[in-house]
Amino acid sequence: MRSRKAEQPITGLSLLPFLDIIFSSIGIFIIVFVLQNSISNTRSHALAVDALVICTSDHQVDFYPDRHAKPVHFNDVQISLLFDSLVRQDGHIRNLVFAFTRNCFESRWRFENEFSKFTALFYERQNEKVTFHLAFRPLSTQPDAVLDLLAMWRGEGDKHAQE
Repeated sequence: MRSRKAEQPITGLSLLPFLDIIFSSIGIFIIVFVLQNSISNTRSHALAVDALVICTSDHQVDFYPDRHAKPVHFNDVQISLLFDSLVRQDGHIRNLVFAFTRNCFESRWRFENEFSKFTALFYERQNEKVTFHLAFRPLSTQPDAVLDLLAMWRGEGDKHAQE
């Protein structure tokens, strides 16, 4: 004997779970596209950097104290002299970026150690607090990576790329 439930045909399938998955996927795609668009629009803005240190080869760094200054060259022994010019700049928060290529890991390590010594001594001597923020930025292997970074920092956008 068969039961009545087994004999009834399935007439109404519920498609609501399937539609939930479809609409959720569409919503995720819309969010991803919007975020990609907003990220690409913010790339042309000037970087929030007060001073820039660029290293393209070990044992040599170029220091840009402001956006329009010409670079000052320092070797590994002279890195502590670089921090003396940071003290002379105005402002309570100073953003320092160390941009480096793959050839600069030893210089990056030395710079980071000197920076930590400098800030420790600086904070002991200062009455008013000045905050130094250090950020590291790897550079690509493209030949124009330094020029593109300088153009972004100076607020020139992609002028170099257009030339």
